[in-house]
Amino acid sequence: MSPQSDCHSAELTRPERVISSQSLHSGEFIIEHQIQPAGECDVSGGLTHHVLLLELSNVSRQIFCMDGRSHDDSLHRGDLLLIPAGVPFSAACATPDEVLAFTIEPAFLERLSLEADYPHAIELISTFKHRDPHIEGITQSIQQEIQIADWGNRLYLDSLANLLAIHLLRNYTSQPLRRSKPEPGLGKLALNQVLDYIDAHLEQEIQLADLAQVTNLNPCYFSSLFKHSMGISPWQYVMQQRVEHAKELLNQHHFSISEIAIQCGFNNQSHFTHQFRKLTGVTPKAYRQRR
Repeated sequence: MSPQSDCHSAELTRPERVISSQSLHSGEFIIEHQIQPAGECDVSGGLTHHVLLLELSNVSRQIFCMDGRSHDDSLHRGDLLLIPAGVPFSAACATPDEVLAFTIEPAFLERLSLEADYPHAIELISTFKHRDPHIEGITQSIQQEIQIADWGNRLYLDSLANLLAIHLLRNYTSQPLRRSKPEPGLGKLALNQVLDYIDAHLEQEIQLADLAQVTNLNPCYFSSLFKHSMGISPWQYVMQQRVEHAKELLNQHHFSISEIAIQCGFNNQSHFTHQFRKLTGVTPKAYRQRR
């Protein structure tokens, strides 16, 4: 075992252990792909934020103590750990460990709970070596975005962050979140304003917060109302509109495929090709050749 590693009450890992990182929702939700070196970590006073760790290594032996309970076990790919803010913990690992880490500020969850009329104080439940197919699905989508386009589409990542946060509120609190009233969807005027905004900004990066601001709603609540009205998420709608606009430009033969990718708001030609083929079944080049 290596010498004791430094751990602070507000930081779980050293920056040099982070392979890639993305800050969402004004820094209140951070996603990091980490390689944690062998060693020990002791945070007796707890962290100031919640931390969710998803195991990416095939197997990792962990000695973990959290909230007064000790665990000495092997973690496998897909196992998760949830460390609530303020909970004392210590950990030791004999070998380097690869994880996807989510750092979530308590204020972020509190705002979501208020929008959902959640009457209780949020108390997340400490969790060790648990399997959750829903969380695994969300993290797989995140990892795909990492591989495709350097963290991919910001709007999509914002949506994934909201999905994960709501899932935690519904399934990992002492009193799970339950919405007491049905969601009516966006009003016709508000919906048209959002759709007009999207059409006018297709070539730019569109964040969930941008769309929510049009309606003066919380991003997570807006996303839920939008999906109720349209049947698909804001990210899916934006992607559909970008692909439809790309089809128009491909039919004109005035621009190269790389130029069309930029004009339609994709990060690069590779990202454009992936999303275009996903929605149409063919690549942009093949689509153009058919015309």
